[in-house]
Amino acid sequence: MKHKRLMTGLLLGTLFLGSSGVMEAQASYMRQVEPQYVTKIENALDGDWYDHAGNLVLQIHDGYINGCQILAIYDLAGATGHGDAQFRILESTGERMLQLSWWSRHTDRDSLKLNDSQMLHRVAKLSYHESVAGIHLGMDSAEVKAVLGEPSATGDMKPYLGWTMYGWYYADQKLIVTFDADCADRIILLKGSSQVLKTTGLNCSNTPAEFAAAYHMKRVPKVDFVDKNTFDGCHAIGNGEYLSFGNHMSHIMLSIYSY
Repeated sequence: MKHKRLMTGLLLGTLFLGSSGVMEAQASYMRQVEPQYVTKIENALDGDWYDHAGNLVLQIHDGYINGCQILAIYDLAGATGHGDAQFRILESTGERMLQLSWWSRHTDRDSLKLNDSQMLHRVAKLSYHESVAGIHLGMDSAEVKAVLGEPSATGDMKPYLGWTMYGWYYADQKLIVTFDADCADRIILLKGSSQVLKTTGLNCSNTPAEFAAAYHMKRVPKVDFVDKNTFDGCHAIGNGEYLSFGNHMSHIMLSIYSY
């Protein structure tokens, strides 16, 4: 059966949380999702999901995850196309619980986070549009280190950005990388960096008008505000990637987020 196909060496027991002995206790205080929404969530997640190395990790088809029946879904946060929930499944050895967080529009840029630790995508090789200093969105931490080396600092990036955001800072490049699970989700060029966005050669020394022209933006980004916390929004540059700008061009952020 198609539900039985699985990546060689994949051990479901290492992926799933909990055990059958605690399922009833867990479920007693969790909010179960109504059946009509369960169907919508299953349809949104239907398909094969790969890790960054191209390994097939999860198959979700017809109400099954890797051949294990989905018994119920609990504690949905968000919506059917973009949400987070606990999935109760039936393995051959008993019931298990796992957590899934997803952004699903049935495109190559869809993402599915497993147990808040591993990011998966619908394609074995994730494409990218823009890069900086040899790194791009979707790289895992090991790949980033292979290109840039060990970061100068890790943790809260507030000393470099002015607000709390956790990631890696590279002093020589004046560059910050942040991760969602094991996947790079933001690359931030700080003012004064000699690094540039590869496809256009632009950085913080360029003007918003130059960015608008180079990336065919619908409008010229606004970057000069009295309030340093004012934000002008994100600008699509293709392939599900976005650019946003710090006040007075204090930084340029390349990200997967449109908000």
